[in-house]
Amino acid sequence: MSENKKKNNKTGIIIFLLIILVAGFIGYEMYFTDNSSGNMRGGFPGFDEVETSYAVYVEDVSYSSMTNYLEFNGDVVASKSIDLYPDVSGKLSNLNVSLGDYVTKGQVVAQIDPSQPGQKYSENPVTSTIDGTITSLPFDIGDTISSTTVPVATVGDLQDLELESYISEKYISNIQLGLDAEITFEAYEGLVFSGSVVEISPVLDSDSRTLEITISLDDNDSNVVKSGMFGSIKLITEVKDNVISIPSSALSTGNDGYFVYVVSDENTAVLTNVETGLEVDGRVEIISGLNEGDKVITRGQSMLQDGSSVKITEK
Repeated sequence: MSENKKKNNKTGIIIFLLIILVAGFIGYEMYFTDNSSGNMRGGFPGFDEVETSYAVYVEDVSYSSMTNYLEFNGDVVASKSIDLYPDVSGKLSNLNVSLGDYVTKGQVVAQIDPSQPGQKYSENPVTSTIDGTITSLPFDIGDTISSTTVPVATVGDLQDLELESYISEKYISNIQLGLDAEITFEAYEGLVFSGSVVEISPVLDSDSRTLEITISLDDNDSNVVKSGMFGSIKLITEVKDNVISIPSSALSTGNDGYFVYVVSDENTAVLTNVETGLEVDGRVEIISGLNEGDKVITRGQSMLQDGSSVKITEK
């Protein structure tokens, strides 16, 4: 093959490659350039851009009530309980009652023998000062008893029970007389007893930083609740009626505070700033920013922007 032919072949190959390169560049520009007559994918008529729609769950905004509360535990005690002390020190010579016995005011519950060696004295009776049930008998016959240290017996009115509890210092601003309470016991699953705050200690315990409060037990007519039981207390601290609330999951935080997405009539997500209030049990009060009937997106909003196209998914 002559030198001229070889040169011609090389020149032809180079020209061919240049043509392919130019054609590819033109095709690239056409594909990624919008036609001035409208948005046409790849520069060809008939291929409209496809807009992504996000599947979301919504909740229709409506008015309801919200209840704030504190939860803690308490011990059941008799609302009226009296310790019985002897008038003199001596040996316990007789016990006239047993634990759980019902006694009346003036009834003798025990006798104390104040006699000393070489001296004989008559026995001294210990009487109940109220009607009630014997809830404590710490001594046995023959024990030596002081007239001032430990009571011979304790009598309580078990027809009228209360719960004693202790509230952390940080919650004392929420506590006031008359607040309603719901009380439950493990022994009576499904039963809810009512009560209210009837007493608040004027001072805090300096060691535990807690405040003692007393809650009545109002509906123990069948006497199923016993003194000494351990109860769970739900104390109602605030009730708000006719408020707008949404699930906490719908709420997001931005530079301007809290916001939510509301679905418009055109099925687009509208970023809406809101002011929040009470938050209880996974729901948040909305003070401003939403209206009754708005469709608030509760799930699926993580990828959304203001104006994103959305499709409501039925639960």
